[in-house]
Amino acid sequence: MATRPFGFPVLIAILFGACTKQPQVPYVPLDAAAQYPYFPLEIGKYLEYTVDSVVYDFDLAGGTRIDSSRSWVRETVTDSLRDQQGQLVFSIERHERRSDTSAWQLRRVAFAGRTATQAFRTDDNLRFLKLVFPFDRRSDWNGNLWIDPYREIQIAGERLQPFVNWHYEVDSLDVPGQIGAFAFDSLLIVTEVDETNAIERRLSRVKYAKHIGPVYQEQWILDSQYCNDNPVPSDCLSKPWVQKAEKGFILKQVLIRHN
Repeated sequence: MATRPFGFPVLIAILFGACTKQPQVPYVPLDAAAQYPYFPLEIGKYLEYTVDSVVYDFDLAGGTRIDSSRSWVRETVTDSLRDQQGQLVFSIERHERRSDTSAWQLRRVAFAGRTATQAFRTDDNLRFLKLVFPFDRRSDWNGNLWIDPYREIQIAGERLQPFVNWHYEVDSLDVPGQIGAFAFDSLLIVTEVDETNAIERRLSRVKYAKHIGPVYQEQWILDSQYCNDNPVPSDCLSKPWVQKAEKGFILKQVLIRHN
């Protein structure tokens, strides 16, 4: 009596299964309105942060001077107005102080707005497209489309070009997370730039909480000529940027209070 090859029924099952149409996951349209709470704008709303910064600068002896400091920041939405295009924008007063008991000092006024498809903010005459609606885990956009990428800024008397190669993208969406003393159910994490090469380090990342807004921001804007030494150091690429940076800054802003 002839015998079937071992595994023949398994092969039939595999072939049959391969030809069977898999169930389709229904498409669920993204709800932009449900995402607006990540960028709330309401007169009277305030957010307070601690800001830790490290500034790098050339010193007179030819080395690098490193200055670390902590400050406190309070941002308050104080008013609304229409811009030249008729768009509703909100003014945000930024107060700072050097200790948690000293008086607040007004440093500058920023402006922010939100349309059906965009959330934007203007600081020091630089307008950033912070979010686009609706977004998902794969969303990316040009958040600096209104800014010359080769524009220079001055940090501790040194000039840098911080805006080259920025490309905003959503890293995480609707995820729980801990920011300082707060545990949030829904965080949105956006990386605005994460680039490094032999002479530059650029990182900007923002975390937003629903109904609160930005609760965490981290930026590394650093330049170094360490890898241009002759001969090139063997640890040129592996040496940490906190050790080889020569000019620029590292900043971390963390929420401590809000209403």
